[in-house]
Amino acid sequence: MSRISRLRTYAKTHGWGYTLRRLGEKAGQEIFGTWDRQWRQEKVTEEEKQRQRENPPAAGLLSVVIPVYNTKEIYLQELLSSLRAQSYENWEAILYDGGSDRPETIALLDRAAGEDPRFRVVHGKRNLGIAGNTNAAIALARGEYIALCDHDDVLTPDALWQMGEAIAREHPDLLYSDEDMMTENGRRHMDPHRKPEFQPETLAADNYLSHLGVIRTETLRQVGGFREGYDGSQDHELYLRIAARTDRIVHVPYILYSWRKLSTSLSRQHLDQCLWAGCRANEDLSPIPVVAIPVDQKIRLWYDFPRGKKVEAIIFCSDEEGCRAAWEDLNAQAPWPNLQATLAVTDLEGLYDTLNQAAAESEADYLLFLDAAGMVETRHFFRELLMYAQKDGVAGVTPVLVDGKNRISFGGWVNGRNDQMGLKNGAGGPRDRMNKVHNVEGCCPCCMMVRRDQFVPFGTRDETKRYVYTPHAAFLYEDMAVIQRSPFDDGRE
Repeated sequence: MSRISRLRTYAKTHGWGYTLRRLGEKAGQEIFGTWDRQWRQEKVTEEEKQRQRENPPAAGLLSVVIPVYNTKEIYLQELLSSLRAQSYENWEAILYDGGSDRPETIALLDRAAGEDPRFRVVHGKRNLGIAGNTNAAIALARGEYIALCDHDDVLTPDALWQMGEAIAREHPDLLYSDEDMMTENGRRHMDPHRKPEFQPETLAADNYLSHLGVIRTETLRQVGGFREGYDGSQDHELYLRIAARTDRIVHVPYILYSWRKLSTSLSRQHLDQCLWAGCRANEDLSPIPVVAIPVDQKIRLWYDFPRGKKVEAIIFCSDEEGCRAAWEDLNAQAPWPNLQATLAVTDLEGLYDTLNQAAAESEADYLLFLDAAGMVETRHFFRELLMYAQKDGVAGVTPVLVDGKNRISFGGWVNGRNDQMGLKNGAGGPRDRMNKVHNVEGCCPCCMMVRRDQFVPFGTRDETKRYVYTPHAAFLYEDMAVIQRSPFDDGRE
């Protein structure tokens, strides 16, 4: 797809105003180095690297597996240099060459192995593809943990030390770090990706874990390594399989990995192929039957959902007449065959107590909390919320809440903030997050669905539960008094 075609496709989904804004941000990063300057300030200092060398974590041997095929000499050299510069020195790098025929690539690999025995080079007879070449390297790994690395990217000097420190502290099955990108010539860094803690629903719709990924060797071999047929989303498919068998997943909140921005990358040249592979991975691995299709360059999931379950709408406002009007609007806008209502007359001060009592008295399978001041905007509203509310451990699902100008008024609490308020609905925001299903820290009672046996009373917290935001259901709502009230009882703003 040409650059102009990609631009038109992006603008169709996000709007030209937001598209031009994003182009300006990217130009600032790529041309003027707006992120690059901050990256250089944040990167590990020489003094800190020396401290790390003198205090290695008890992580044992770390194996870095690198599939290689006709890699440009300058790219491969930069990767090898980034490994030599590691402050954690107990590592090996298995470079499996899938039958390269570029003399420069072969010579560089052999020279690296001759200069440093930590580089273990294997020349395969033929190219086995991304999955096959990586599996061949995994089979030779001797470390207790394996780091996945592409042949044309680079690690920060403290990457393996930070991962090793987390391994020694928590002994997880899977670790992942933050990351950024760099220009093809490696001169500028851009697009920092600060990731959240592990989020199952976010991972299903988007491989946000990506790089740097480090996996316990035993776990990686137990799940069978990479699977053939998922090229372009092979990491995504692997992470979904690992997440299905363990919750010992740790986020290491440092930018430790830089992708090289190449026009020849599979994700840029054949995005549809990558998305279809991610869709197949979801269909193959989801415990709930699901249909997955690429829509607007994103993975769209339709889970089977409980059609016959009873839903109770707990509709609240300061007068009964307003509650009744909202009940009539709900039935007209989003009919559901097994729907009943509780009309909760309350003021803002007594809101949480009133809603908690109504939930405790309900005998329905699912609860829908609804402020009478809003209105459902999506006909398949119940389906979109039930798909996620049915899951064990989900204590609330929120649609996107929009104002009369189709700007987001609420999209879930993240780090105690409603930080996407005011963004045009459909624009997407950072990493297009608001156009994808993802986990959030909490929901607002003005519109939230929950399975009754998973309900966590408003004003309390349960760290074992999670919340979900979906952009595929919308609720027209502008009462900021309810939105701005924190759902937590710990003084967080």
